[in-house]
Amino acid sequence: MTNEEKLQEAYATAKNYPDLAAKLAAAGIQSYVVDVATKAILYRLNDGVTILHNNGTDAVAIARDFNRELVIKAIRDNQQGKTTYPHFMQGIADAGVRIYEATLTGSNKRVNYIGLGGFYEEQIPG
Repeated sequence: MTNEEKLQEAYATAKNYPDLAAKLAAAGIQSYVVDVATKAILYRLNDGVTILHNNGTDAVAIARDFNRELVIKAIRDNQQGKTTYPHFMQGIADAGVRIYEATLTGSNKRVNYIGLGGFYEEQIPG
């Protein structure tokens, strides 16, 4: 199975984000970075290989100021199933998140949401 196929399978079979994170890590993904405006994703694998997914969508405007409370609301709404992934992405864009990085391996699994003037770190359960 190719790395691309492993990625596709992880996304297709994940029940929730912690499950997705575990499946991506099992597929050899150490971390990934998402550019919120363009939705481009750079995956970093265990062996130093990178995979770039350029989703080719129109760029989304990012709020100028980082708003921690809006970031947390967007995360919680998505975790509770109140929003879809596209709505989550719009929510964090409205909160001023420019990029987010997920670290899937090691003892401190987390997602860092980063914007101008601030950031928020969320631990990945499991």
